[in-house]
Amino acid sequence: MEAEDWKTALSAIEEGIALIPDKLNFRVSHVNLLLHRMRDMQAGLPVMRQFVRDAIDRKSEGWMYWALYQLFAPGFDYSGFPSAERFAMGEELSKHIVALPQGGGSKFLSYPVVAQYYHESGNKDRAIELLEQTLKALEGPEPVSDDLKQHLLPELLQALANYKGEKVCYGALCVAPQEDFPKR
Repeated sequence: MEAEDWKTALSAIEEGIALIPDKLNFRVSHVNLLLHRMRDMQAGLPVMRQFVRDAIDRKSEGWMYWALYQLFAPGFDYSGFPSAERFAMGEELSKHIVALPQGGGSKFLSYPVVAQYYHESGNKDRAIELLEQTLKALEGPEPVSDDLKQHLLPELLQALANYKGEKVCYGALCVAPQEDFPKR
């Protein structure tokens, strides 16, 4: 995309936020566009900080998940992001997500991105523990649909295999660690 297209998209998102400030999709798109598409840290960091504060203040699992996802999703390039600030925000969000009451039974869906934070911050054991809790929750008192399991399992098992550095299995599905996965 051309720079002017990004600016047009940014303007539209900011108009949407001005009209509906509580719309999560607008807030996620705003952060994503500034930090990951435009790579504008000067404008994006204050927006990210505010998103994190708002997510925590709301005590909303969804908001906190998406804020943490912007900071620790495996597919994003964080090379231009101030590491200390990224990890400080990640620590705050992770603590709040884990401390949330179980509620509707879906809290475990946030655990893979929380585990990614813990793994990147050097706490491999905590990352593994959270992924194993997620696997147990798939069969827990409120079982997850087969469709959701099929969607979650490959990525979940791959992360667990990578973090453990060994093959892991869930039922008939087994996954080996990736050769190029960075060891921590």
